[in-house]
Amino acid sequence: MGKRLMFATMKANPGQRDQLRDQFDEVFAAAAAEGGTLVYSLIEGDDPDTLYMVEIYSDQAAMDAHMSGEALAALYPRIGPFLADGGAVTGTVHRELD
Repeated sequence: MGKRLMFATMKANPGQRDQLRDQFDEVFAAAAAEGGTLVYSLIEGDDPDTLYMVEIYSDQAAMDAHMSGEALAALYPRIGPFLADGGAVTGTVHRELD
């Protein structure tokens, strides 16, 4: 099974992109400690209220471990107040070609 790549888009409430971004500090520390998390990058786009997340995992098990981790579970209540569109985080998962 190949690597897994997640690309997510988060739309902040107008003017709250920095506050949204700042909520990820603890998750970055947790992701750095996960052996199967290869890339975990938060990207500011041209739109002043949009953030993008790129995540690459060694395999599906590593992605599942991250997604079910305590740090990510604790993140969702913290980012909710800063998210527009009803708190939606839209994402797509792709498998890397073997």
